[in-house]
Parts: sequence; C-alpha cells; structure tokens
Amino acid sequence: MFRILKSLFNNPQRDAKRLNRDAPAIIDSARKSYAADRVREIALMTLEHLGKAHVYLQEHGQSRDQVIYRFQQLHGESRRRMDQLGLTAYTLVIIHLRAAALGSIADPAREAIDEFTSRWAHAVKE
Repeated sequence: MFRILKSLFNNPQRDAKRLNRDAPAIIDSARKSYAADRVREIALMTLEHLGKAHVYLQEHGQSRDQVIYRFQQLHGESRRRMDQLGLTAYTLVIIHLRAAALGSIADPAREAIDEFTSRWAHAVKE
C-alpha cells in the first residue's frame, strides 16, 4: 500500500517532464513580457541566487530540501509584494535546484536556465 502511494506522489519522470517544460516556458514568457533591461535583471538575480544556493549546499552543508524550502519562502514573499522580477528569478532557481536533484533526466531544464542566464548576464557586461 505504501509503495503505491509513494509511486503516486514520487514520480521523477513526471517531475522531470514538468520541469523540462516549465523552464523554457517561463524564460520565453519573461523575454516577451519585459523590456531587455528587466530580463537582464532577472538573469542576474537568478545567477546571484543560484550562487547563494550552491554556497548553502556546499559550504554550510544544508540539504537540498532546506535550500529549496528557503527559496520557496522567498518566492512567496515576492508574490505577496507583487515583485514579478523576483518571482520569475526565484521560480527559475527552484526549477534549477529541483532539476539538479533529479539528475540527467531534467538536464534540459537546467540547460535552458543556464543558457538564459549566460546570454542575458553577458549582455549586461557589454
């Protein structure tokens, strides 16, 4: 019985499919909805928070679930403040962290986010 319930709620293939679909959709929506300077700001915020997440994971020894929970709290705060840029950046960070936990089956989601941040963060330097 427990195995059946666990399989209903813990399906890595389904989760990876959702993340692989959602990451490009969110990025595309941001590029279409915001001016270039705002999209760059989202990319920079995403890079900054991914860096913080990696520090929490490696240097502070926090579990991935703890780090995701913290970013979910920040995501909720952005939603309450109606901060669309922060909301988008935190969503991308959460997707990236969840995709990393799933491994290679969710590589397209991480690759989409990495490509987005590298392309738009690079544009800021020019």
